[in-house]
Amino acid sequence: VFKMLPDIFSILFILFCVVSFYAWMGVVLFFDVDEGRESFSNIIEAMWTLWICVTTANYPDVMMPSYNDSRVTIIFFVSFM
Repeated sequence: VFKMLPDIFSILFILFCVVSFYAWMGVVLFFDVDEGRESFSNIIEAMWTLWICVTTANYPDVMMPSYNDSRVTIIFFVSFM
């Protein structure tokens, strides 16, 4: 079990880096739209929103409002998943 801990931590670190990068991109990309004010208002809120997307619990609830505004946002959400 202890041999696996470094591998688990490295995977968690990579996941944290990916979520942090996409959270930053979400804050920047959705700055002036309703989706940005609701789910990507700051980096912490964006990371929480993307963590919900990772668990796929409310993925459509997060993606569909911005997708309905602009079809280009599908690139952001599909590349994240």
